[in-house]
Amino acid sequence: MQPSVRALPQLLTAIRLSFALPLAAALHGGDLPLAAALLSLAIITDLLDGWLARRLDACSTFGGYFDAIADFVLVTAAFGALTARGVYPPWMLLIIGLMFAQFILTSASKQPVHDPIGKYYGAALYSALLALALLPDWLLSDALLVGIVVLSAVSLSTRAFWLAQMSAIQR
Repeated sequence: MQPSVRALPQLLTAIRLSFALPLAAALHGGDLPLAAALLSLAIITDLLDGWLARRLDACSTFGGYFDAIADFVLVTAAFGALTARGVYPPWMLLIIGLMFAQFILTSASKQPVHDPIGKYYGAALYSALLALALLPDWLLSDALLVGIVVLSAVSLSTRAFWLAQMSAIQR
């Protein structure tokens, strides 16, 4: 297969990454239809890049990290804009950063980390952002905040439990 075809998944990831600033501007400026459109495109590219990488046998460590970084930048920019508008407290960004940091740290381990929640964490964040863009409501934003905090706590707990078990086994 030609190298240019095998680069399609990373091109899709780069396109998703390029949505971060326009998405943040749309959310900050209250242009919710544009924000919803950009989020929808981001979700589609996120689904397609992994599927294409597997289909084209183009999976790579770089591609996996590039995908995670693109998700982190896009989600952080979007929640940063919502934080600037007063929709979310600043500590929400710390939670997202902590979740990304623990993903990077635990993904570097020699054995896979069992975290049934973490696998879907990015999808939950994208879904929360899309829900807010489509149905801007303070009650919904509060419910989503609670949901994200609970999801984060459960995910961190399952990873901590896994790490503790791995540590005990290696002793």
